[in-house]
Amino acid sequence: MIRGLYMSATGMIVQEMRQDVIGNNLVNATTSGFKGETATTQPFPEMLLYRLGEGRATPVGNLGPGVMVDGVHTNYAPGVLEETGRSTDLALVQAGGGENLAFFTVQVGAGVAYTRNGSFHMDADGFLVTPEGHYLQGPYGPVYAGTPNFQVNGSGQVLVNGQVVDQLQIVTFARQDLPRLQRQGDNLFTAPQGVQPGSAAGVQVRQGWLEKANVDVTREMVDMLAVLRAYEANQRAIQAEDQTLGKSVNEVGSLR
Repeated sequence: MIRGLYMSATGMIVQEMRQDVIGNNLVNATTSGFKGETATTQPFPEMLLYRLGEGRATPVGNLGPGVMVDGVHTNYAPGVLEETGRSTDLALVQAGGGENLAFFTVQVGAGVAYTRNGSFHMDADGFLVTPEGHYLQGPYGPVYAGTPNFQVNGSGQVLVNGQVVDQLQIVTFARQDLPRLQRQGDNLFTAPQGVQPGSAAGVQVRQGWLEKANVDVTREMVDMLAVLRAYEANQRAIQAEDQTLGKSVNEVGSLR
């Protein structure tokens, strides 16, 4: 019975963590460039049970001690593009999807981070910044436009009155390196040691457009209901185990 309590408890913990991931996806369903996450699970290693008696051990069968969250994985599939008409909104487009995924580079403290969220705005000094105030980076530092009447061409050059005044620093990461990127909040990712960004060959910038989140709200709502039912099932199992254990202690085990 105690084993049953532990197994149901691990099931509840897993469903709670899955619910947190789904909730985060739903909260960010309207966040430009957001990449949804999925929590994967796996069982704890099974144990082989034996019955001891008559001087020998007889195999009874395998026992699964419960499940755990194996990891939270990011879905890097591109989202649908939406036209906004705002000059500070930028989207990255890759012909044919490409083998790599492109990111904008932004300054975070003394380092850099990467994002697919192209919803920028211009600060009081004329620099392009993220909604959180992080500077959009070019090859030589923060990207400066200076005026709302600027253009960004397909190759990421910033033009004012037809003259190039700056350049966006766009990088790509190989598909096999994407799972190693570390999510930092504010829709930003950082590259760990050993993962180097590549050039942005084949990537085009589209001004006046935004990449929507790649979250399927309907799918997430269905998953949320499934998680809730699984959580409640484990909860009822714990209640049943607790009642049975209580009877064993207070009734079966009592002396009369």
